[in-house]
Amino acid sequence: MDFVLGDRRQIQTAVLGNPDSEVPLLLPLEAIELDSFRRQYRGQSFWCGSWLGGCGRQLTTKLYLDRVCHFAHHANTDTGHDPCTRRARDVTSADHLYVKAAAEGLLRTRQLTGRVVCSPPGRVPAGSLVQLHLGDSLALTIHMNTAVAPDWQGLPTGRIAVEADVEVDRQVLQRLPYVHRIRCESSGTRRSVLIGTQTARGTQWFSPDQCTVNPAGLVTPALKDLPDRPVARTTARPAETVAQPGQMNEEVRRLLIRLATARRSQDITLTRQLIKECDGLLQRKAPQPPALRQARDAAMEWLMERSREVMKQGRKGKLMIVSPNTAQREHEQRQRQAAQAAAQRREYLQELKLALSQERFGDVRGLLLAIQRLPDSNVLLSRADIDLLNGARARVKGTKRGKLQAQVARKRWLPRPCPLCRARPGTDCFDDVPGGKPLRRFGGHDERLLPITQSREKALSERKRARLDGKTVRRHDGASAEELALQVLCEPCPTCRVPAGRPCKGPGSHPARVRRAAREQA
Repeated sequence: MDFVLGDRRQIQTAVLGNPDSEVPLLLPLEAIELDSFRRQYRGQSFWCGSWLGGCGRQLTTKLYLDRVCHFAHHANTDTGHDPCTRRARDVTSADHLYVKAAAEGLLRTRQLTGRVVCSPPGRVPAGSLVQLHLGDSLALTIHMNTAVAPDWQGLPTGRIAVEADVEVDRQVLQRLPYVHRIRCESSGTRRSVLIGTQTARGTQWFSPDQCTVNPAGLVTPALKDLPDRPVARTTARPAETVAQPGQMNEEVRRLLIRLATARRSQDITLTRQLIKECDGLLQRKAPQPPALRQARDAAMEWLMERSREVMKQGRKGKLMIVSPNTAQREHEQRQRQAAQAAAQRREYLQELKLALSQERFGDVRGLLLAIQRLPDSNVLLSRADIDLLNGARARVKGTKRGKLQAQVARKRWLPRPCPLCRARPGTDCFDDVPGGKPLRRFGGHDERLLPITQSREKALSERKRARLDGKTVRRHDGASAEELALQVLCEPCPTCRVPAGRPCKGPGSHPARVRRAAREQA
């Protein structure tokens, strides 16, 4: 086995080079993309890094056709080694490293002197905070999760940014003019970083190149035209009592967990269903905790943002989010696969035509099966190709064999090995099927039967020559066979041009030489 016994987790992220590396890697989910990923990082190592909360052991890539590809731990013969306790393993588990790299790129682009650090693993998960320093002062703190609560009272708003899924208390939103947010989205085998500014008009997203940073904090283009009112309006309803964790009933708590999980996995269909459940609870006469309405409003805003993105039908009919870059890449990939399938089909059709002309019906069966397994390339076949396929299927119907296979019995060629498919004596020949397992051949290959027919022809030729020599000798009764044989050696052969005293080339003497010797002896 290539992974630790019992480790069945699907790890999607790793670091490159060594356990303490801060260079993140995102493994493709599809097998066709994993091949190019392996070629790109050939000769390099992947690790369950400490900055990912991992165990520091080396990882390997696992390719699957029926499920998503993922990283897995190398086999470890040290039975005393503690098992890996890494909790975060999905595509978002290395977002803090991508955010750190984007912040460092922002400093280089703006030619600013500073540094970016991630919070080390310890009391809170690694990378819970990503802090950007300008000189000796802290200019920006990015909260990647809820492990550390933002200090909205002590720090200016521009110096704080929160991850897109981190909830902000509604009372804070009712007094702040804006809130900076950070999110990552998949782009091939990398995660691209977007910086957003949430205002009363909604959230506007920008690339890091469009933003800058100064001692006052992060500056985005959205700050040039801020609305007059804060992010959230104050309600005219009487203030609701903030529910303590112990006062929240089990139904609401489970609903909030399910809603957060659906948003985290970007499941649009499930998020819509859970919003309807939230509406049903809020319409009840019994008072509900404010966290329920906040989560419902945040989920609705998230759906409105996702409506501008491309969506596709995922597994089990679920709607999945696809960024525009990913959608374009998938379209180009489908076009490449269709072109490859069309080219492969043309090549198989040419081989099929040649195999039919040579009556190699085993190869015909294999080619027909390979053509059937090709994906639809959306290319219409010509009438000639359709007739070729129909004719090939009609000719190989049943157990029809070629001319050579009909001349040699099975018991003659089966004890021989096959020089083409390397079949051992006593076993049938097989034809290689492109993209599939070998196909049993009806009758052996021509290369396996040809030595038998050649030996038959040689034996038949020798018998004919022997009968011809016997008739020539018996025709001359005036001399004995021994005397005639000696006289034959005394004459040169007019057929094979050997001189006198040497036998003819091949078995027996040529008839012309025998007749010449008979005339000389007479």
